[in-house]
Amino acid sequence: MSMAFVATSDSSFRIILRKDYKVKPGSTFICGFHGLGEVGFLSTAHLTRTLKAERVGFIKSDMLPLFVSMENKRLVLPFELYAYEPKKMIFLVPRFQPHQSEQWGFIDRLASWVSENKFAETLLLGGLDASFKEDGEDMRSVPTTAYGDLLEKWSVPLLEEGLFVAGPLALFLAELEMHDAPAIGLLTYATRGRPDPRSAATMLEKINEVYGVGANVEQLLEESREIERLEKMRKSIESSDRTNDMFV
Repeated sequence: MSMAFVATSDSSFRIILRKDYKVKPGSTFICGFHGLGEVGFLSTAHLTRTLKAERVGFIKSDMLPLFVSMENKRLVLPFELYAYEPKKMIFLVPRFQPHQSEQWGFIDRLASWVSENKFAETLLLGGLDASFKEDGEDMRSVPTTAYGDLLEKWSVPLLEEGLFVAGPLALFLAELEMHDAPAIGLLTYATRGRPDPRSAATMLEKINEVYGVGANVEQLLEESREIERLEKMRKSIESSDRTNDMFV
């Protein structure tokens, strides 16, 4: 696969796209980071796998994590771009968080690239602490001003005033607001302190509903059941230990 360098305004950040690939105007950009419950990353990575999206590029930066791995008999890099042509979707799969010292520059240049390529909308996926849940809704939304009438199709309540989005997702939303770009943060309630595949499955079910992509969520639900089983086992053991302590 032949690649060509497509540089942004700073040589420390490069988007490397396949030579024969070009972003189509009106596409949808989707990204999620390793935030609360790892919901954003789990959702984005699972979407690329279940939709069999095609890898079309990478992101290179000065602080690129010094790790690679294998997946489906192929070398995978820390920041990869995938395309799902039937729905004109582009996914950024960040297997690591951008290094803290370069997050501002990384997100600033990525937001500029999104704006320059005239994406119709950007979906930023993440988790929201389940302890804040006060009604029967599974999600909250944080749209940019330019998202406007697009918000209606989600039927997802806005994030309550007084609550905050944090990390790279928050910075990305802020940058896209300043670029006057249509974007929305989608947050599903998640368990703090561990990966929450069930929350990611909720996210994918909503994306299936809105875009009709038919992404299979059963693997995420199975992972969630296993994590919950192990969590119950851990709590049972801890409870047993505390009971035994009473009779020393």
